[in-house]
Amino acid sequence: MRETSISRGTAGTLSAALLLLVLAYSYGAVAYLTTDAAYFPEQSPPGWSWPAVLVTMFGFLPAAVLLVFAWRAWRSPQVRSDPFTRRLLVAAGAATALMLLVMATPPGWQLFDWYVS
Repeated sequence: MRETSISRGTAGTLSAALLLLVLAYSYGAVAYLTTDAAYFPEQSPPGWSWPAVLVTMFGFLPAAVLLVFAWRAWRSPQVRSDPFTRRLLVAAGAATALMLLVMATPPGWQLFDWYVS
C-alpha cells in the first residue's frame, strides 16, 4: 500500500479548522455560563450566539471527520519531521477530543438543550 504524504500546510489548515470549532464551542459555553437564561429568547437566539448554536448542533460531525484527517496528517512523514506542526496538530486534536467529550456529558447536553430547544 502506498503511503501518501500530507503537507505541513494541510496539517496547519486542519489544526486551524479544529481550533475554530473548539473556540466556537467554548464561546457558546462561556455565553451560556454568563447569560441569564431568563433573558435568552429560545425561539430566536441573538446574533452573537449563532456560531455557538451551529457548533452545538452540528459541530460533532465536522469535528469527528477532521480528527480522522488530523490523525492521518499526524502520521505523515512531512508533519512528523516538523516539531511545531506536529505539536500544533496534537494540541488541536486534544482540544477537539476534549470538546467532543464535553458534548457527550450531561453539561454538554444541557448546553445543547439551552441553544437548540
